[in-house]
Amino acid sequence: MGQSEERLTVFLLLCIGCFYIKPNFPGRCSHICNGGFITAPRFRGLGIGRLMGNVFLRAARDLGYKSSYFNLVFKSNVGSVKLWDSLGFQRVSTLENAARLEGLEDGELDTAYGYRYDLEKLPDDYLGIGPAPHRK
Repeated sequence: MGQSEERLTVFLLLCIGCFYIKPNFPGRCSHICNGGFITAPRFRGLGIGRLMGNVFLRAARDLGYKSSYFNLVFKSNVGSVKLWDSLGFQRVSTLENAARLEGLEDGELDTAYGYRYDLEKLPDDYLGIGPAPHRK
């Protein structure tokens, strides 16, 4: 095994999950952010996604974004759909037949949802840990 393969193996053994924040649309709409999330399979169902989602809200707001928009949350990703619903994201769009995904029947296309969060409504004292602000 080469050094880069060893590093990848160590990373996969140690990494619980990660996420990113970036502008969803450059230029005129750069005040709207997007994020991507992944939790290592062995840590799913333990609240790691919820923790990252909460931290995402605070970090995105602190970076100066006014709102967040996730444009491709797939219906078949039940955990993700439940997470964004539970954190107070608004489902603002539905796109039928949006994607060919692994695990679906041959020729079947998955539905994608669009989710929005108004970061300007996030309380100033929100720390990005604990329950989502709408649950207090």
